[in-house]
Amino acid sequence: MLCFTLFSLLFLATTTALNFDWEREQLTGEDAARNQALRFGSASVTATSGSCKIIPRDAEWPSEDDWASFNNTLGGALLKPKPLASVCYAGEGYSAAKCDQLKGSWAGMNLHSDDSASILSQWASGNTCTPTSQPDSNCTQGGWPQYVVKATTVRHIQLAVNFARNQNIRLVIKNSGHDFNGKSIGGYSLSVWTHNLKGIAYDPSYTSPTGSYTGRAVTYAAGVQAYEGSTLMRQKNMVMIVAGGGTVGIAGGFLQGGGHSSYTSYYGLAADQVLAITAVTADGKVVEAHEGENADLFWAFRGGGGGTFGIITSVVVKAFPVTPLASSSIRFSTTPDRGSTAPPISTETFWAGMRAYWEFSVAICDAGGLGYSFIYPNSSIPGLTFAVSISVPNQTTTEHRRFVRPLLQKLNDLGIQQAMPIVGRSLTSPSSYEEGYKHEPRHLSKRVLGETTGHTMIASRFFPRTAFSNTSTLESSHLAIRHVVEDGSLTFHGMNYAPTLSVSGNPNNAVNPAFRTTVLHAQAYEPNAHWDGQAPILSHEALTQRHERLQAYMEVWRDVTVGSGSYINEGDAQDWEWKEAFFGSNYDKLATVKKKYDPEGLFWAIGGVGSDEWEIRDVDGKKREGIVTQDGRLCKVGL
Repeated sequence: MLCFTLFSLLFLATTTALNFDWEREQLTGEDAARNQALRFGSASVTATSGSCKIIPRDAEWPSEDDWASFNNTLGGALLKPKPLASVCYAGEGYSAAKCDQLKGSWAGMNLHSDDSASILSQWASGNTCTPTSQPDSNCTQGGWPQYVVKATTVRHIQLAVNFARNQNIRLVIKNSGHDFNGKSIGGYSLSVWTHNLKGIAYDPSYTSPTGSYTGRAVTYAAGVQAYEGSTLMRQKNMVMIVAGGGTVGIAGGFLQGGGHSSYTSYYGLAADQVLAITAVTADGKVVEAHEGENADLFWAFRGGGGGTFGIITSVVVKAFPVTPLASSSIRFSTTPDRGSTAPPISTETFWAGMRAYWEFSVAICDAGGLGYSFIYPNSSIPGLTFAVSISVPNQTTTEHRRFVRPLLQKLNDLGIQQAMPIVGRSLTSPSSYEEGYKHEPRHLSKRVLGETTGHTMIASRFFPRTAFSNTSTLESSHLAIRHVVEDGSLTFHGMNYAPTLSVSGNPNNAVNPAFRTTVLHAQAYEPNAHWDGQAPILSHEALTQRHERLQAYMEVWRDVTVGSGSYINEGDAQDWEWKEAFFGSNYDKLATVKKKYDPEGLFWAIGGVGSDEWEIRDVDGKKREGIVTQDGRLCKVGL
């Protein structure tokens, strides 16, 4: 049995810039050395652990007493959560009333964000415990972690990292759970939950560690969510880059994968604004990363993907002057649409209208704006509806009306009746979002990436400027999108933005190079990938078929966007060409940084740098076929 001691709570003075009091509560080398299981690692150590991460059936798995002792060192921060839906199944925790309540709130992201383990896309867990009306069916832990450290101090994170690494237990990181692919969960794992690490502060005259930047800045903790950033914007009369979904943890995968917003074409991505990072690396040590210190890690953290290089505890980012957004919405449909007064149009007229929009969309990007759109099938009568919110920073209402008038005129000329829309102005997000999408199904609305769990499979592609630069490429792109929507019956979600190097301040970071040339971030959703409250749960075989079908349609988009890529946060982590799609020419350098700071591969996230060195197998070590879900054991490839 492991012997643990209750460490004293020490507030340490270090050379690392610490932004919050709870970052000063750290594990000392002296305390860590008292127990082999909690010792710090070494960046020079090569991988020596077994071929697979251990699981509860293995003799090496810590005993219940060991876990209790570990919890003692954590001050009671160790959780052993059951899946959310376990209340729907016969057993000690069964409650029909709680199950009905759960079903009613299942689609709301707050439920999953505030839970220690749950995430947005539940299919990635293996669908082993979903809400049910049949309590005698089976509920297992599946892809959900065995234990969770509810981190409220840096010391909690260090203890979790050291314990998992030294015991050869799989480690995962969950922030707010806005996860389309299962990066934040893992079967038989120990999870670090950063959601409760709070703190945010504005400095109107911040100077970066190297002195290269002086000006507005915001420091925020790992658990800060977008709505907290938006609140600070209003309070301090400034703008910072946050996610559109209010519950998104903005220091997690959002920032580390790029991070787009309403200001993407005007100020760049969230990763472009980072001035300094404090993090815990795979050796359990606290490091600061900026231009002058750990510069390679600083480069990788900003765009190289979450859950891969370390656990960020706080960041410092640039802020900007108040930048109001003028916005309006446009809708048209082939069927009667309660969200529009325009009469229904024919299918060919609908797609002519879409072509007109694609042609206009480049101008949205060039104006520093955002086009946020959906093409979705109507639920009751076969047909299609298009809805878009167009927002442009620093336009007056008069300027915005003048800006959208050519598009409206073109649509009217095509027989798509459009009146001049109401133009709204707001500080932090387009006011037309609510108006433009209030009539849509909840899983297809603006909230699909923020406030409502869709549980769908997602794939995406960046369409570069060249895809719309002339009649020929415009037509090819238009037909490719039409094919995926019509032939594939997939829901389309598009964001027209252009985070070029020039608008982003020419940053030197690991953001996917394809981001810099895009004018359309196109996404396709595979419906019914998971329980939506009504449809039956899909088997693993059916999920595999859906995934293969989705990737086949992505091939159509890849054919017209050769050399481009996909957004790691809102793409298919099992993309057939994931290295090129998510990282492009940055991959080799990112892999070098990964090996330097995490030589044992402690941080593993599907579709992340170095993820091809590990695989999910059955508990008996048998290799799996088909789509990867997280309800298995993590093993090294080839061993």
